[in-house]
Amino acid sequence: MEMPIGKPNIDRLISAFLLEEPSDRVPHLEYWITSKKVYEYVLGKTYPSIEHIPPRDIVWFAEKIGMDAVGVGLGWRPGEVFSESSLEITHLNYVDGVIKDWCNLDKLGPEPNPEPVFQQLEEYIKVAKDTGVGIYFSLGSFFDATYLAMGMLDFLKKLYLDRAFVEKLMDVILSFHVKVARRVASEYSDELAFAFINDDICMNSGFLVNPRLFRELFIPRMAKMVQPFKAKGMIVTFHTDGKVKDAIPMLIDLGFSAMHPIQPESNDIYELKNLYGDKICLMGNIHTPLLAYGSRTEIERNVKVHIEKLAPGGGYVLGSSTSIMDGIPPESFLAMIEACHKYGVYKKVTAPL
Repeated sequence: MEMPIGKPNIDRLISAFLLEEPSDRVPHLEYWITSKKVYEYVLGKTYPSIEHIPPRDIVWFAEKIGMDAVGVGLGWRPGEVFSESSLEITHLNYVDGVIKDWCNLDKLGPEPNPEPVFQQLEEYIKVAKDTGVGIYFSLGSFFDATYLAMGMLDFLKKLYLDRAFVEKLMDVILSFHVKVARRVASEYSDELAFAFINDDICMNSGFLVNPRLFRELFIPRMAKMVQPFKAKGMIVTFHTDGKVKDAIPMLIDLGFSAMHPIQPESNDIYELKNLYGDKICLMGNIHTPLLAYGSRTEIERNVKVHIEKLAPGGGYVLGSSTSIMDGIPPESFLAMIEACHKYGVYKKVTAPL
């Protein structure tokens, strides 16, 4: 299907990350599109699964909708137990972790083999050339991987009963991610638009653990992950669900340029823009329930308000509040994008309302 809503341009996204006003319009980015039917609707093709969509078609998808970047990701989440659940589709639900104590460390298993991911990354870089679509590298992290490997209840108990074990597990997982970060920065910094680190460190009320304890655990380790990218002058963005008001200053100090996805159920994005908009780019915040159940008019109105309040001066990237999942109709996803292109032209944004 033809999409007369503008072309991708990685420069507009980078401008927003740098807190500059892009030359043409508000950028749009989705870190996760897990709905196969959205790809099929836009591209007019069918696929056995998301995993079977080749890099050239992912980039083509971004071209057709005017999305400014696509990513390749790698992370290590060992020791998780899942169960299958079947509603309209079959999916996996996280149940628990299996690494409960020192004697369970052998259950970590081997580190993931990164070579297939780096081969895929090189293919993405190749097919994206001269399209306007930037390529970013998405990297998992150590904090949520640790509590998922242990199970949340055991993680919280061990923080007070045997903190040394928790830190040991964190450091093992951290080591893998730092190695990947170093390789990405060393070999691909000139070819990537930016790096993206995802680590769910917050819940709807704030940090998952005591803020002082969290900072002791998180800051020195995350600094090691960010350092290879910053040493090469790369932009680094961060994802966490939950309430992020107290996390943002820490992330700014660590050198992150953008914060994703600012979930509306736990954040007032307009307050965060006033508090931190001159220091960090805000991303997302278009509520996924609105995309799943709202009318086209409601979606368009919500996007318009976001752009009017957040886009002037730069520092805002429009997108959903989590991901584009199967429950979101493709038509609603496209309604959000079309509204971004309709209302996000900067001469319109900066004109008197």
